Amino acid sequence: MKQVLTLARRNLRAYWRDPMSVFSSMVGPLIMFALFVVFLRKQMAEAMGAMVPGSTSADAYALCDSWMFASITTMATFSTSVGILSAFVEDRVSGRFSDYLVAPLRRWQLALGYVVAVVAVSFIISIAIWALGQLWTYLQDQPLLTVDQGSRAIVGVFLSCLVFSAFNTVMVTFTATQGAYNGYALVMGTAMGFLSFCYVMPSTLSENLVSVLSLLPFAQTAALVRRPSMQPGATQLFSFLPQGESRDQSLTDLMQAVGAELTVQGHDLTTATMVMILLGLTVVLGVIASWRMGRIIR
Repeated sequence: MKQVLTLARRNLRAYWRDPMSVFSSMVGPLIMFALFVVFLRKQMAEAMGAMVPGSTSADAYALCDSWMFASITTMATFSTSVGILSAFVEDRVSGRFSDYLVAPLRRWQLALGYVVAVVAVSFIISIAIWALGQLWTYLQDQPLLTVDQGSRAIVGVFLSCLVFSAFNTVMVTFTATQGAYNGYALVMGTAMGFLSFCYVMPSTLSENLVSVLSLLPFAQTAALVRRPSMQPGATQLFSFLPQGESRDQSLTDLMQAVGAELTVQGHDLTTATMVMILLGLTVVLGVIASWRMGRIIR
């Protein structure tokens, strides 16, 4: 295990020493934040307020902002895990694997050193972004998360980091050149915004397409982060309505419209179901990633 941690530290240092790798892995979240604040925040807040006649503008902005930072955090879990894998691609292209194998290292230890570094960087940066979102909420005098809601959001972030680290590790093993890696990072970084309902709302898509996207890990990880993050704002937005079935249904409809609640052909995906799907997918992808790395590292 000591060798694995040593290799992980080396990969972490290589990532932080390259400002362009760090910046490129943050391009997606930064673009989304800029687009949202400059162009979309007012429109989205007005749209959310219109769905709940009688709600205040401040409450609509609070729910809108919680959705924004939950979505940005989800995108960060994906983009940062891609960014640190540049060290793997560079080592492959330069033939550095042969130098490592001169030492008393097994291939699985070398592969695990990359995986540990990927998960660590992805989680650290994503949690930092999520924490900035909570600071924004506090400064805007918006409703804060409870300990339970915050804990569930953090678990969702960690699960996102796990599944996307495994997914991107598998995909990067098929990129034999730096150009192929850069192309993959650009294409998937953009696609992630659509697949996770960050650039487009489920309410604007057909039911069949929403059902298909809801079965993919991109939308599920976003929902696991959005659901607890948006609960305080959603509760306050509907606070003027009397408690009852009508209020609960209106709240559910709104959460489904923004991708915080997922349905597949009219059947709700519960938190437990999504967690089991993502954990199972992480295990399968992890096995494939280990096998692929073992074939590449020579």
